[in-house]
Amino acid sequence: MRRIAALVVLAGCGGDGDGDGGPDAPPLPLPSPSCTPAPAGGSATVAAPTLAYTLADRWHEGWLASPAIADLDGDGTPEIIAPRDELLLVWHVAAGGSGTVAWRAATGGRIWSSPVVADLLPGRPGLEVAIASRGQLFAFDAAGTALPNFPVTWRDELRTLGAGDIDGDGALELVVVTNDPLDGTNRRDIVMAYEANGSVVTGFPPNTGGAAGCDDACYVTGGYDQNLAIGDVDGDDRVDIFAPHDNAYASLHAGTGRAFDAAPIFDGRTKFSGIRMMVDYRLAQQGYADDEAVDEQGHFTNSAPAIADLDGDGTAELILLGSVQNTAQNDRERGVALWVLHHDGTRPPGWEAPPRFGDFLSGLWDYGDNVVGITNQPTVVELDPARAGKEIVFAGFDGRIHAVDARAQTVWNTAYTTSATVATGGVVVADLSGDGVPEIVFATYSTGGGGHLVVLDAAGNELHRVPLPDRGAMPVPTIGDADGDGDLDIVVSLKDGEDRVRQVQVYEVPGSTANCLLWPTGRGNYRRDGYLPP
Repeated sequence: MRRIAALVVLAGCGGDGDGDGGPDAPPLPLPSPSCTPAPAGGSATVAAPTLAYTLADRWHEGWLASPAIADLDGDGTPEIIAPRDELLLVWHVAAGGSGTVAWRAATGGRIWSSPVVADLLPGRPGLEVAIASRGQLFAFDAAGTALPNFPVTWRDELRTLGAGDIDGDGALELVVVTNDPLDGTNRRDIVMAYEANGSVVTGFPPNTGGAAGCDDACYVTGGYDQNLAIGDVDGDDRVDIFAPHDNAYASLHAGTGRAFDAAPIFDGRTKFSGIRMMVDYRLAQQGYADDEAVDEQGHFTNSAPAIADLDGDGTAELILLGSVQNTAQNDRERGVALWVLHHDGTRPPGWEAPPRFGDFLSGLWDYGDNVVGITNQPTVVELDPARAGKEIVFAGFDGRIHAVDARAQTVWNTAYTTSATVATGGVVVADLSGDGVPEIVFATYSTGGGGHLVVLDAAGNELHRVPLPDRGAMPVPTIGDADGDGDLDIVVSLKDGEDRVRQVQVYEVPGSTANCLLWPTGRGNYRRDGYLPP
């Protein structure tokens, strides 16, 4: 099931006033460039995305898997990697606007989350592709041959997958999160990790296996939608595992499986996963509500977190967007809030009260007919160099895209819809005109049809709105050069698949270059780790 949050009404900007966007408003001024411009200097004008290629196979639909663009086999020609229901499809684009399937792999279960594309086996030619399909983890080489000892089976359903060198051996491990917790030894686990040879990483599963060191106050339950970030949170040069739950808690583990300790201010809680994410910081330290009908907490069913050094102090923070509800859990449509945390659960100065965005339009609950609610995922980028630190950009449950700075101050917000049947999976960020000022790109989807590919400028003003077929696209788009011509392309994996007509569409942005790809795909990169290193 899907949950959501509350509302703070803010002035809209950048909408196009056509009923699917927000009201007309004067454009906000652009910030100065945050990236090095293209060698030719670029242009202040961002060209509209133009449909260049339509990739077709069979009817299969898309879930939430953001596609990838990568030269898998090192031949100089990029591939487009896009899971479609129970199939992993790898395409080449071709002249004339068509595409050819280079290889496909049937998994027998829907592929919910984005594929990992990385060098999982250093020393072996090419890149590998890993996907989670229902309760199994698959891994393939550049030609589509399954890696030895894969697939491996754990819990059904694995809706989250990422990669990182969690044990410090110089090679990437694959980490999954399930919505079906493992119970044992009076503990629960939702996180599992595997080596690229299919073996289980030492220390996993961490809680039931004992490596975590959890006591009875480790309140773990399932994660439903890309609930994972992998990055170094304590400055020891080894990446850690951050996994929010379908409750008011989140897990934080080192690569050994050890659970991070809670700060002593949290009464009766020894581990991070025992800290109740109350909106009121005093109540979070107390661990319970004074008035359950009134006091509020976060809920992280579909929270895809990030790890980034927001304030530039050299140590990363945990960034967590979640719905807000009363602690009695009978009033859940209270909007979203944005938590920023240290690895011991304490909140940095300025973030003691999570910023609230309380208007509720839709997105907490699934819409029906295989159309899911909104993923609570923050994108962390440098939008405005005049502001200290990074900015966090995300979709609320209010039909708006929000930008918040490193001091927890709202930068802007833009209405992209006024309809309760229109949603977005999340945003990507890249410079689409070569001038060093990035743009924000996202796709919308709807139960009633009428999805769009939308481009905003760095101040939140809407630049372009391109219609998408059928019910639009639930996955986050991916930006990169898909055909090797030097221009950037936006790859959109559609919700609906029309048999032998279209499943994936590729939009070219004339005049763009790859000078500034800040957050170009779902979860930020093809490791799908949600990590922006210091």
